[in-house]
Amino acid sequence: MKSGTVSRTPTWIVPVSVVALILGFLLVSAWKGPHEEITAEARQNRADTPTSPPIMGQSTDEREAEIAKLREEVTLLQNAVADQSRQSKVLNDSLQEAKLLACLTEVEGPGIVLILRDSEKVFEGPLPTEEMVIHDKDVQTAVNELWLSGAEAISINHQRVALATSFYCAGPIIYVGRKQISSPVTIRAIGDTDTLYGALTMRGRFLDEFKYIDPAMIEVRKKDHLVLPAHTGSTEFHYAKTVTVDE
Repeated sequence: MKSGTVSRTPTWIVPVSVVALILGFLLVSAWKGPHEEITAEARQNRADTPTSPPIMGQSTDEREAEIAKLREEVTLLQNAVADQSRQSKVLNDSLQEAKLLACLTEVEGPGIVLILRDSEKVFEGPLPTEEMVIHDKDVQTAVNELWLSGAEAISINHQRVALATSFYCAGPIIYVGRKQISSPVTIRAIGDTDTLYGALTMRGRFLDEFKYIDPAMIEVRKKDHLVLPAHTGSTEFHYAKTVTVDE
């Protein structure tokens, strides 16, 4: 009978609802339990963690002591380098002084220039041949006059005069050391300008002899600045040796 038919609820709804409820409970339990445990553990760790920074390796005092030691070592090294530099400077100054005394270095300074040249004057009667020509003794006498007047360095025709420089003639040629020169002879000397000039031009000195023969044979000029070359000859000693004191 149609009037007596009763509708039924589907049979799958109840089992599915129960399974969904159980699954939801399990998911909530799985998320909440571990989260709370981790959070509590984290809070406990934060409570146990000290607020002061951790000490790594050395303490501050130990580091400061090590830094002070390193600074002291650097200072000692700097002082050692400075001492070595001062010693090197003393040695170099002594070497330069020795080279200066040995005429082995180029020098500059004020001084005079003396030019000696053969006479071109024409004489009537017998010609004073010897007196009209510049000889080795004239050059050597001029050099000696300059040394005695305080010259500190001398060159002849751009050749430095040193300790063993010799002078001699061979005909018209003058030998200064082993170098040949001829008229005009240019002598340069570094020293007090007025003193050197006065010594050469003073009356009664050897240059007066040339004035009577031919004033053109001599020329003396003051110079504010001269450059003299270094000695280029041999400085080797074969027989002279340094005296050593036996302790």
